[in-house]
Amino acid sequence: MILFIVLSVIFVLVCMFHNQGVPIWLFHQVNDTTSNTKSETLDAFFSFLSEKKYHTHTLKEIDILFKAGKKLPGKSVVLTFDDGYYDNYGIVFPLLKKYNLKAIFFVNTLFIKEKAERPLVQIQHSDALNAQLISNYFKGQDATSSQYISWEEINEMEASGLVDIQCHSHRHGMVFSNTDFKNSVSSNGVSSGDYFVLDGDPEEGFPLFKMRGELTAQGYKIDREGKVLFKEYALKNNLQELSKKKRIELGKQFFTETFIGTHIQKYTELQFEDRVKREMNENKSQIEAHIPNKKAIGFAWPYGHQSQISIPWMKSLGIQYFFTCKKGTNARSFKKEFIYRMELRKVTSARLIFLTKLNSNFALGWMYRWLS
Repeated sequence: MILFIVLSVIFVLVCMFHNQGVPIWLFHQVNDTTSNTKSETLDAFFSFLSEKKYHTHTLKEIDILFKAGKKLPGKSVVLTFDDGYYDNYGIVFPLLKKYNLKAIFFVNTLFIKEKAERPLVQIQHSDALNAQLISNYFKGQDATSSQYISWEEINEMEASGLVDIQCHSHRHGMVFSNTDFKNSVSSNGVSSGDYFVLDGDPEEGFPLFKMRGELTAQGYKIDREGKVLFKEYALKNNLQELSKKKRIELGKQFFTETFIGTHIQKYTELQFEDRVKREMNENKSQIEAHIPNKKAIGFAWPYGHQSQISIPWMKSLGIQYFFTCKKGTNARSFKKEFIYRMELRKVTSARLIFLTKLNSNFALGWMYRWLS
C-alpha cells in the first residue's frame, strides 16, 4: 500500500512538472583533438534539440521575459560555453547556424585579439595554452592568442542574434584560500593557476596551497623568501620522491605559525573587494566597448567557485545573473543569483539527450540532482 502511494505521488509529480524544468548545459572547448566534447557529438545533440523543437535562448531574451514578469516557455534549454576558445567560433557557431539555435558565450577578455590570424594549424590543449599566456601576462608581454575567438568574430556572432557574449572575468585568476600545504610546483608542468598564486613566479619546488578563484576567496600571498626557504627544505628532504601522503605530512610540518606570520600575508577585505571590482569592471567594460549597444549582465564563476560575498560588488557594476557549475535543473523563472548548469566529463550525444529529457521535467531534474 505504501509503495503504491509513493509511486502514485511520483507519477503525479512527473505529470505536473513535464517540460517545466530548464536544463542549462555547460561546455568549454569543442573539437576532435583536445576536447572531450567532439564536433559530431554536438552536431547530433543540436539536431535532436532542433527536431524536437526545444526553445534555446540568449541571456538578453531571458532578461526581457523576466523583467516583463513572464517565464521561459516550456521545453526550454540554455546552451552555454565558457572561456571563449576559437573552436566556439570555428565549430560551435556553424552548428548554431545550421540548426538555428542560440547560446551564451562567457569569455575571458585578456586573451582576445582584435583580429586573429586564420585558419589555425592546430588547436592547442587549454591547460598548456593558458599557462603560456599567463606567463606572458606576468612578464608584461602580449597575452592574446589566436586560440581564442577574436573581437571581429565576436561581433559577427553577436550580429547573427544566435550568440550572446557575457562575462567570465578578465584573466580567470586564482589565489591561495588557506595555508595548508598541498603540493609543490612540479617539473612536469606548470598550470596557469600556479602563475597566479605565485605572482608569476612558479619556480619548481615552490609551495602550493589550496587554490580558489580570485573572485571567490579573500586569499593569501607568500613572499619570495618564504618560497625559496620551502624549496630548500623540500630539496633537503627529497619531498618529490616521497608518496603524496608523506609529502603533504612533511610539507605541513614546515609551515609553522611563526613562518606563516613572517612570510604569508592574508589579503584584506578591502583588497579583495578592489580585486573583484577591478577584474569584473575590466571584463565587462571590454565587452561593452567592443560590441555595439552591448550590455553585459551575466557572469559565470571561473572554476565554478562562487561566493555570496562577491555578489553585491558585482551587482554594483551591473551584473544581474550568476551562473554556477552546480548540477541541477532550473525553474522556468529561475533565481538570478544561483543558476544551475550541467557539465559532463564523458560527453556523448546519447547522454546529453537523455539528461535533457530528464531535466526538462522539473521534478525528475531535482531527483536527479539529489541522487546523482
